[in-house]
Amino acid sequence: MATTLTAKWLKAAQNSVNGDTAFKKLGYVDTKPALKVGKAAFLINFEGFSCHGVQKIAVRDLRDADYLIEMSQEAWDAFLAGRRRGNGPTLAELDATDGVVKADDPRKKLDFYRYHISLQAFLDAGATAAA
Repeated sequence: MATTLTAKWLKAAQNSVNGDTAFKKLGYVDTKPALKVGKAAFLINFEGFSCHGVQKIAVRDLRDADYLIEMSQEAWDAFLAGRRRGNGPTLAELDATDGVVKADDPRKKLDFYRYHISLQAFLDAGATAAA
């Protein structure tokens, strides 16, 4: 089953993590990743201990992100299915094997690794909320 990346999907993830004390315990998050699946692209804004917003963006606006997490629709569906089953790779594992995280500045790519546990929790919350 295809899971289209939409603002509604991301808002469900946002609402889930912002109401979750376990997410806050992961620590301070200060990053603005872009998430692109197929042709859909969104900028996600994390500040402090919560997600402050999600915004649909045009491909030309990807430059406003700290880094880009990019997957094909098929890879996204497989990623979410694995996370729902509890045996799928994390974003960090996918980046190591498939290079899904891209950044113009190598220091910004390091931000991904600094905050990847919180980003993973955010996407896992979306996968659970959408299921």
